[in-house]
Amino acid sequence: MDASSRIAAGDLRRHHLGLVLGEVVHGSAISRAGIAAATGLTRSTVSGLIAELLAGGLVRDIGAGPGGTSGRPGRRLVPDPAGPVGVALQIEQDGVGGCLVDLSGRAGARRWHPAAITGTPPQRAARALAPVLRELLIAAAGGDRPAAGIVLAVPGVVSGSAATTAVTSPALGWDAAAIGTLVAAEAEQLGAGGIALAVRCGAALAAEAEPDTGPPGTTTVHIGGRSEIGVTLVRDRRSQGRAATRFGHLVARPGGTACPCGRRGCLAVETRPEVQPDPRRSGRLLGRVLAGFTAPTDPDRVVLGGRFAAAGPAFVAAVTAELHRHGIPADRVVPSVLGADAALRGAGRAALAPVIADPWAWITGDPAP
Repeated sequence: MDASSRIAAGDLRRHHLGLVLGEVVHGSAISRAGIAAATGLTRSTVSGLIAELLAGGLVRDIGAGPGGTSGRPGRRLVPDPAGPVGVALQIEQDGVGGCLVDLSGRAGARRWHPAAITGTPPQRAARALAPVLRELLIAAAGGDRPAAGIVLAVPGVVSGSAATTAVTSPALGWDAAAIGTLVAAEAEQLGAGGIALAVRCGAALAAEAEPDTGPPGTTTVHIGGRSEIGVTLVRDRRSQGRAATRFGHLVARPGGTACPCGRRGCLAVETRPEVQPDPRRSGRLLGRVLAGFTAPTDPDRVVLGGRFAAAGPAFVAAVTAELHRHGIPADRVVPSVLGADAALRGAGRAALAPVIADPWAWITGDPAP
């Protein structure tokens, strides 16, 4: 075997490690035989890859389970609960917070510090996040859980590369704020400068975190947010393009309540309970505006997330009725399973995504090719 063949074989094994770990992470106590059937790899290949993932602290064997195919129950595999964690951070109008998320997507230690962020310079918001980040890093270290990455969820439009991330958020009063650079500087001060940090739109993260209950190819329109409202099209757990975070600034009631963006009657303001206390009217407003986005895409599901998830049955019924008038079957409209927790859960999952995609790099410390 020449050098190029050895390199190709090594790359293939590296790819297969990620493929197998992905099956364990997204499955439910799956067996080696189940992974082989799902991936097309031989059982001996899967067993060898699982051995590496077990040794690397990414997978745990929890013993035999029911449902063996030949009278012998398969041994079930789950993400190692003592494995790496993603550090999720969040900025909203009324405070900053964060949590740790493990490979199973479970949220662990969490922190929330109330603060008036609207109109606050991004430098002050970054400083407000510093104690949250410090406490989460201490919690991870106390449990001997390495932090794989840090992802900050923000309410607004995120543009630029990792090094030049700019956030524009009418809700926060920010225009092209370099919050990523500022938070990275705070992380450096805490000794966490070597941990990868990214800034993502909270609405998109929330949409990607929502459990996907459909078959491959299922499309979901997710509408949600807390400080801002965003709508996202998701297919197979991946957002298709950017979240439409300006969606909340479409005018739902001309001449209505003043919005921080400078307009009046924006959807983000008119659907707030303090502005429109009747959930039926608020739901009708959302449904009418959302129909223009949803009807052309003909999604398999429409998920009401963020602050809409807990708006109550009358709100959901009103949204459903409006969408049904535009051809969306009523049984496709559902409240979010994760609710207000979705953006943080999505941020934690995003922080762990590089580990799941390339466990070889995590185990060996060898950077991705």
